[in-house]
Amino acid sequence: MDALTQQLVSAGSTSISNVVLQNFRQLGMTTDELVLYLLVKQNNSTKVLMPDTKKLAEQMGLSEKQIFGLFHQLIAKKLMAITSQAINGKQVDGYDFTPLYTKLDMLISNQETQSNPPQPVKNKNVSVARLTRQSLFSSLEKEFGRTLSPIEMETVSQWLDLDHYSPELINLALKEAVLNQVYNLKYMDRILMNWEKKNLKTAAQVENAKKNSTRSSKENGLNNYNGPDIPLINLTDQ
Repeated sequence: MDALTQQLVSAGSTSISNVVLQNFRQLGMTTDELVLYLLVKQNNSTKVLMPDTKKLAEQMGLSEKQIFGLFHQLIAKKLMAITSQAINGKQVDGYDFTPLYTKLDMLISNQETQSNPPQPVKNKNVSVARLTRQSLFSSLEKEFGRTLSPIEMETVSQWLDLDHYSPELINLALKEAVLNQVYNLKYMDRILMNWEKKNLKTAAQVENAKKNSTRSSKENGLNNYNGPDIPLINLTDQ
């Protein structure tokens, strides 16, 4: 057995359903995202452990930052999610491609009920939402001075999709965190929750509340003065 044959046998093979190949564009996947999906999944189930991004970067001829960017996009497109599973008594993070197959199932069902395969719909709102999400990721990475982890990306996505915090509100929370020199999402999450309890849903409402609080503090500071009487002196008197 020559070296090539031995390597082919020992490396195994990666199988992918033709349904995925035929519809990856309709799912919203780019070619790079499809290749990344193949490299990460290989013969694993829908759930895989966190891969070696350095190795993936070498295989795809990209930088590690670009690899993280592709993972960001897959999560933003709801084709992948962050998962956690117990291995030897320890919780280990990984990627779950179940959302991709859920979306694929819906796509195939729609194709079967229509005479013509559905064409990709150019939805301006979806494009804007995706751009906004990527903009938030970029702002956070710039202020934190590092690349966001997959868990952090999922947290930001939950703020937008589940908590329905506006991008402006999240950016304002980021500004508060930076001013206090606290560079993590947990601190920002506490800020956002505090505003939510006060029913402050927009950046304008937060700014007005801060102004009112400052004005009230100044007024209370004057009204609560308990020191000695300060005589008024007319400097024009001789």
